[in-house]
Amino acid sequence: MSAFLNDIGIFFTQSINWLGEVLDTVTGSPALTVMVLAMPICGFAVGLLGRLIRL
Repeated sequence: MSAFLNDIGIFFTQSINWLGEVLDTVTGSPALTVMVLAMPICGFAVGLLGRLIRL
């Protein structure tokens, strides 16, 4: 059981490290920031507006 919990801890630690590297890369490049943040927000707004108009 302790080996299993140890493996889970290693997995989550590595996942957090990987997420940090990805976020550093995205925030370091303005083009990636636009693609990762602005486009999904605009898509969400357009979809929400479309649903509101159909009501």
